Amino acid sequence: MNDELLMKAMLLFDTNEKWESFSELMNINGNIQAKWWKKLQTEIYNREVKKMMKIGVFTFGIIGIYFGMLKGYSEKSLAIHFWGDGFRIFSDYGDLDPEKVNELVKHPRFDSIRNAFSRIDSSNNETIALEIRNFSFGTSFDENFPNSRSLSWFAGNKTNEFADQLIEKVRKLQTKEIVELFKEINNTCKKLL
Repeated sequence: MNDELLMKAMLLFDTNEKWESFSELMNINGNIQAKWWKKLQTEIYNREVKKMMKIGVFTFGIIGIYFGMLKGYSEKSLAIHFWGDGFRIFSDYGDLDPEKVNELVKHPRFDSIRNAFSRIDSSNNETIALEIRNFSFGTSFDENFPNSRSLSWFAGNKTNEFADQLIEKVRKLQTKEIVELFKEINNTCKKLL
């Protein structure tokens, strides 16, 4: 922060009461964010998770904001996961050997999983594909929010719009082809006991 901006910020606190109010808000910043994320989580649950529990090939639960795995497989299998800043396909919840997964998905027939993402910001032995903070709300941060804190405001104040975008990302991974690839990964890459 440059000195001029810092001086302007300091002028906002011309009374101790204003400073104390600001300090109190900063102290509960995490709680406010948690409430906003919870609002998005509830919206997703009400719109999608309850419905998908009854139909479809994925079982969804609430770990983070969004968590889903194929029906008939454990919660420790390959999963779609979103929490705060990352939308990902994650393989290291416990049942799978991430190194086997990483080796298997190098084959071109698994490209459709990665191609379902708007972009891939990262991947590693645990994560087949990770898209970080790629949401749009008509702001200067669109598709590249600086952190989950800035994105949390939209979770609580543009909840429907946020939910629409997240659901669209998940739907791209619910094709018959990708479901079959998920099954192959789950069946081929189990950890040896």
